[in-house]
Amino acid sequence: MVTQMKSIDNNEINMIRAIFIETLSGEFLLKTGFGAYAYLVPTDINHLFKEYLHQSQTLKIFSKSYVRNHI
Repeated sequence: MVTQMKSIDNNEINMIRAIFIETLSGEFLLKTGFGAYAYLVPTDINHLFKEYLHQSQTLKIFSKSYVRNHI
């Protein structure tokens, strides 16, 4: 998704991170009845966010794939 990281300021990164966490948590909630923080610690979520930024899948596909493969 984000290919030009150097041109994105901290406010944009924080907004993208918040959307990422909300989407990931929504996927966990749909599949398990509990949000992402019931399964992952903040450092794991941050690692996933960095991984997401460096790949080409949409956020929805990335989240669905992660939840499907890790619950």
